[in-house]
Amino acid sequence: MKTYRPGLRTLILLLYVIVSIGSLVLLNYFIQNQQRQLMEDVKHLELVEELRLIDFDRQEDSLKVDRIVNTFNQAKTSLKLTMQKTQFYFAMLLLGMIVISTLIFFFVLSRISKPLIDLKNATEQIRQGNYSVHLPETGLHEMKLLKNSFNVMSRELEATQKRLVVAEKEMIWKDLSRILAHEIKNPLTPIQLVIQRLEERLDSAPDQAKDILPESIAIINQEIENLRLLAQDFSSFAKVTQPKQEVFDPADSIREICKSYTSDYNLKLDLEGRHRIRFDRTHFYQIITNILQNAIDASQPDQPISLKLSHEKSYIVITITDQGSGIEAEDLHRIFEPYFSRKNKGTGLGLALVKKLCEANKTIVRAKSKPGEGSEFTLIIEEAGA
Repeated sequence: MKTYRPGLRTLILLLYVIVSIGSLVLLNYFIQNQQRQLMEDVKHLELVEELRLIDFDRQEDSLKVDRIVNTFNQAKTSLKLTMQKTQFYFAMLLLGMIVISTLIFFFVLSRISKPLIDLKNATEQIRQGNYSVHLPETGLHEMKLLKNSFNVMSRELEATQKRLVVAEKEMIWKDLSRILAHEIKNPLTPIQLVIQRLEERLDSAPDQAKDILPESIAIINQEIENLRLLAQDFSSFAKVTQPKQEVFDPADSIREICKSYTSDYNLKLDLEGRHRIRFDRTHFYQIITNILQNAIDASQPDQPISLKLSHEKSYIVITITDQGSGIEAEDLHRIFEPYFSRKNKGTGLGLALVKKLCEANKTIVRAKSKPGEGSEFTLIIEEAGA
């Protein structure tokens, strides 16, 4: 159970009530004590002096005593009434003082607490990334200074954030330009070499140029295809759309994807049962294709690559395993980073795209690998209707 801890305002209010009411009670007790003392003193006023001079043997003295006693009693009654009125007026005065001082207290407290609440809300907005928030510099002098300092900090943070955004964009464009320049240069070099060889053959032996023409055209077509795939990789990574999920059997999709690879590579399929997943079909194709292509690039043509599908509780688990070169331990945690690659060819965007598409479809992707023993990529997908 959460323990209640009073805030600063509550503590100040309690202290104010205790001090003010305690002071007024003490003041009231002191005044009433003085009034009682006054009443005691009144009893011994002129009545005592008059009675000393009276001779009770004469009737005139008896009448005088009665008159003095009556006068004293009247004065005593009048004094009591006056003291009662005084007590009433004093009580009303105390009540008025309490009400007025309480109103003043709450007014001052609100002048202090409201700016603090505004400051708290503004700091919360800054924490959420809204650096354009500013506070009106009003209120008490100290609050004005505090709000001014906050506004200066807010403007500086906003300016710093804008500079960081610009710098980040510039850095991304620089990295992208560097990578593109490097990747485009790779297919352009063999194209240039083939064209140079054709030009040399046409100059030296025009009749023999047709002998190398088919091979040259094949090389040029292959490198053009590499350029197309390069552009496709960048486009795919930059344009991950909102998934359009549909229900389908992942085993059927995997079999369809592997058809174009089975004639050239040693693929082992272990796709048990029939299951249903809710996934973007295009994204699923891209994920499996990129992981499979990564396994092919890391393996020799005769080395087996296995694709296994299993059912665990309410999840479909897809595992793609190769026996290729593997990944170094220090590189394993970076393989899903954009532009990271240890291969001679590639943009380093394939596995980054896999990670991005898996997150878009709420799928877990894991990788483990040992150098020289191969790699294993695992997809954990929630079963449709689970």
